[in-house]
Amino acid sequence: MKETILFVHGVCHGAWCWEEKFIPYFQNLGYVCIALNLPGHETPGSTQRISYSLNDYVQALHEAVSKLDQPPIIIGHSMGGMILQRFLKKGICKKAILMASVPPSGALMASLRVIIQNLGTLPYLFTGNLLGVFRKYPHLMFNEAKIAEKYAPNMCAESFLAFLALVLPIFHKITAPLLVLGGSKDQLITVEEFAQTANRYGATLEIIEGGSHDLMLEDDYIKTAGAIKKWLSEK
Repeated sequence: MKETILFVHGVCHGAWCWEEKFIPYFQNLGYVCIALNLPGHETPGSTQRISYSLNDYVQALHEAVSKLDQPPIIIGHSMGGMILQRFLKKGICKKAILMASVPPSGALMASLRVIIQNLGTLPYLFTGNLLGVFRKYPHLMFNEAKIAEKYAPNMCAESFLAFLALVLPIFHKITAPLLVLGGSKDQLITVEEFAQTANRYGATLEIIEGGSHDLMLEDDYIKTAGAIKKWLSEK
């Protein structure tokens, strides 16, 4: 039976972020690929406010996994990485990849860095408009202007309630084989935080030189996808 990879997107994204590059890449390797749309993220570019909790998102992942015939490999990006970590408190997967993930210590430090370095985020944060933050400061997601121009319009509104829960730390262990991936030029999560995540879980750490936060949408996405391919073949 072919292995299944289940992709979980991050803040203001949707299943679309996996469909152009990562899904064809891993399908060509023989994997069955499923990209989850978290509740409220079904329509690219939507500005419709949503108010789901982070637990709602975790439950959505539980429901997606429960429909499969076997435990999948799960790749969680950014907020999706924290959703995956919370899922693994009780849920089961074959292997797990945290890509540009919120660390188990939470997103408080990352949020404070963004605010301090980009004071123009404050009006958006006061009104709970996370999409406004990333539309105004696309470099937080994308290191190249041409990538931002192409993909930023697909970003959608995000639940501020879910974001607030991201600042909370988690303390449980993860027993599944785990890879922590991050870009050296990620503008949200630092290399030090990626290392802390890997150390916390006893996981493999892979830093993609020059990589942004949205590693799966870069022109050179093969560096990231190839690192995942190599790790999966070794585990």
